[in-house]
Amino acid sequence: MHYHFTVVLFLAAVIQLVLDITIRKTDEKISDTDGIVPYRWFFVIAAIVIILSAIYVKEPPYHYVWVGVLLALVFGVRALFEWRYIRSSQKHMISLSMMALSVIGTILYVFIQFQ
Repeated sequence: MHYHFTVVLFLAAVIQLVLDITIRKTDEKISDTDGIVPYRWFFVIAAIVIILSAIYVKEPPYHYVWVGVLLALVFGVRALFEWRYIRSSQKHMISLSMMALSVIGTILYVFIQFQ
């Protein structure tokens, strides 16, 4: 099952790269705006939550569901920051698309796993 999880994460990375190439309009970054300070705090808190969840949630079906929920939350909050600070780059559309893929993938996994 770990093999499937690695393949899914690889596919998500490829999808994000393709979306980034096709959707992004400018090379603006949050680090070039006033939003860098709250974005850094979000990144630190998200990293802590992800590390703690990796340590404490060990059972495979629940672990993968939790990872999907965390990915959806991270992409959603990142989309909010991108929409707020660098709206013209359209990067928030990429993050929203990745959030939607995370939600759909997690729901499909739950339906398949707990059927």
